[in-house]
Parts: sequence; structure tokens; C-alpha cells
Amino acid sequence: MATVLLVDDDTNALDALKELVGQEGYRVRTAGDGSDALQSALDDPPDVVISDCMMPRMDGLALMRAMRRSTTLANVPLVLVSALVTPPADADVVGFLRKPFAVSQLLDILRRVAAP
Repeated sequence: MATVLLVDDDTNALDALKELVGQEGYRVRTAGDGSDALQSALDDPPDVVISDCMMPRMDGLALMRAMRRSTTLANVPLVLVSALVTPPADADVVGFLRKPFAVSQLLDILRRVAAP
């Protein structure tokens, strides 16, 4: 069973995504910001990370950069989600979703990079 790490400072969005992704057969972990997500991922690397861009302490882009510098996390697929931010052209992500997005878009990306 593939593990998905969901990262968002909006607990309502995080809870909704956790429920939806879990129903698809994925094991789901959550973090409230990039700093907590990075520590969680280093402790137990997930199969894929889905992160909001705009968060306190460490945003999604900083999380992406930290993951790519880490030998442990460099190859973990990352999907960024944002209502406002567009990732830089050189962003090393497998997907970018603009809020609000269709759940089917997220699930399509997940199925492509990590089978449940």
C-alpha cells in the first residue's frame, strides 16, 4: 500500500483530502506545514507528497527544495497545490494543481506516480 503525505495548514482541506485519498486505498499521513512534513518524510519516506504552496514556517516551494537536496527524499514525487502561487519553471514536481481543483485530477496524478 502506497503512503501519501498530505501537507496543508488548512485543517479543513487537509481532513477532506485525507478522507478522499484514504478511500482510494492509500495510507495517508498529514502535516500542517512544510517543516513538519520534511521531518515526517525524513523519518519515514512516503511514496508521494502532496503539498499546499502557501503555509507558515516552510512553504511548499521551500519543502520542494529541501526534498530535492536530501539524498533520502530526492526522488520522492511531489505535487504542489495552490490558489495563488504558480511554481517556478524549474520546479521539480510531478504535478501542479490550482485550487479549487477536481479531485479526479489529483487521483489521476496519484495513480500515475504511486499505485495504492
